[in-house]
Amino acid sequence: MLAKVLQLTEPQVNKEELIAQLEKELVACEVSNISYRNKLKGFMIENEIWHISELDYHWRVKYEKYLQSRVNKTSCGFYIKTIDQVKLHSIKSQLQISVSGKTVRPDYADTILYMPYHPNIRIAEIFYKETNKNLLVWDFTKKAPQKMKKQVFKTLHYFIDNAANRERMHAQLGGLLRLYDFCVKEQIEDLEKLELEQIARFKETLGTDYQKNYYAGVCTWCAKALFMEAREIHWDANVWYMARLQLQPERMDPSNPVQSISFAEVTHKENRRLLQMYLKYGIGITNLAISNLRSEQVYVRKFLEELKQSEAENVCMVTSKQMDEYFRAERVREVQAETYNKKVMSILHFFNYLKIKGYIERIPFDPDYYLKKTFQQHHDRSVEQEVMDEIMANLYRFPEDTRLMFLHLWGIGLRISEVCTLKGNAYYMQGQDAWIQVYQIKMRTYKRIPIPMALYKLMKVYIAKYNRKADEYIFQNQKGGAYHKGTFKNKMIRACKECHIQNGEYIFRSHDYRHTVATVFYDTRVPIQSIRDYLGHEYEEMTRQYVDYMPKKIEKASEEYFKKGSLARCIRKGVNDSGA
Repeated sequence: MLAKVLQLTEPQVNKEELIAQLEKELVACEVSNISYRNKLKGFMIENEIWHISELDYHWRVKYEKYLQSRVNKTSCGFYIKTIDQVKLHSIKSQLQISVSGKTVRPDYADTILYMPYHPNIRIAEIFYKETNKNLLVWDFTKKAPQKMKKQVFKTLHYFIDNAANRERMHAQLGGLLRLYDFCVKEQIEDLEKLELEQIARFKETLGTDYQKNYYAGVCTWCAKALFMEAREIHWDANVWYMARLQLQPERMDPSNPVQSISFAEVTHKENRRLLQMYLKYGIGITNLAISNLRSEQVYVRKFLEELKQSEAENVCMVTSKQMDEYFRAERVREVQAETYNKKVMSILHFFNYLKIKGYIERIPFDPDYYLKKTFQQHHDRSVEQEVMDEIMANLYRFPEDTRLMFLHLWGIGLRISEVCTLKGNAYYMQGQDAWIQVYQIKMRTYKRIPIPMALYKLMKVYIAKYNRKADEYIFQNQKGGAYHKGTFKNKMIRACKECHIQNGEYIFRSHDYRHTVATVFYDTRVPIQSIRDYLGHEYEEMTRQYVDYMPKKIEKASEEYFKKGSLARCIRKGVNDSGA
């Protein structure tokens, strides 16, 4: 009785008005072929779809089946294209703009996301003419952990928004689709916590070598996307990406920045958590360079990897005997004493943290017992004059940026990181002399030194040619950031081979030229203190390590002294005063 009363009180919908409204919407879509439009209209009326905005992937599939018995196969594609065209028009008419001026990203839903029907018109237009049909349908109705499906949804949009080009986007989306299927099958809950063995098993599912190479990076791409997109930093993620942490610029080397730090290698989950807490402390509380923190983390990580413990145990339960066995094994490895000592001290710092936080009562080893004695060694690294002459004779054949960067090594002995990060305001005149202002990344301070006038003029021309502003890097990567020192090194090696320097056998090492400049200065009787200031060292002991052939210089000076004809000369030469 109640149902009948409600039915009587509902407003009666005029079907003819609905059909007229639908006809008006379809005409506005400007479908050129009336037959295609009418066929779609008939389907919509039959299914009581009164607005084109109601069309979705579900109705597209239904329409395709509807057409099979009504049109021939050759023209079916044209009819399907019509529904896609109508839907695209509907999306444009409902375009939503956020306060920032960007199109709104939709919320996740347990449904099928058909990319040409995406509510973001920019994305819909990208996929409207997509030839790779495998990338169009994303089924989020599959039975799988909700968190993982939401992560795939978020990563999908991150890839589309940040892809460098269409080829890159295809690789990322194709890999993501395969990873999604793998995670559904394995019921994986969190993409940021994929274990190394899971990643290895996923790569095995890719099949051909081509697919493995094309999609192999998707696990890394996903981890970065989720870490970068998170509202709050995911400190429990297996990999941290430094770009998300908003670090002070002075803690990073722009010419060789630390991109990420991985914890996945530590398979013991509690040990991994403790290492993550330790590094979070190092990043947040200390002011250490990120490269130094990463080096310590790697040493500790390898130590934790080699600890044989059950899940019921953790590093806080390690015994002195276990530590002794570990360090004894490390001592016999063929590593320099300095490297071995760095391992010992890095592990000590980790245990100090655990003690301060109350996880352990005492440190399970005495570092003084395990540290090796080190002896200062001097290695001759100066570049032979013959090699430098050969490079200079062929320098005109090197790429423009490479040869100018090389001149900073050869002429003034800068570190390669300093050359890569020179700014547009680095060069200036003081009286009649040319000077350069260099930020020493290693020392975290500036130094100012005189330079040859020829280098000053060359750089002024280069800066003007490429319109480098005062606060811009002079030598830039493709994104306008600092030149990567690895890129410079590779270009120098390639150029030296192409020019057959030393018959193509010369091995370029940028730091050798710093030794060469120090040695040349010392040869010309420049005081060691002045060389120290020019190179930017804190201590003279470091500068002396850069001056090559010192034993030979001492021997030469000694020889000149003995030539004076003293008794000592006779003793040294093994002759008497008479010359017999």
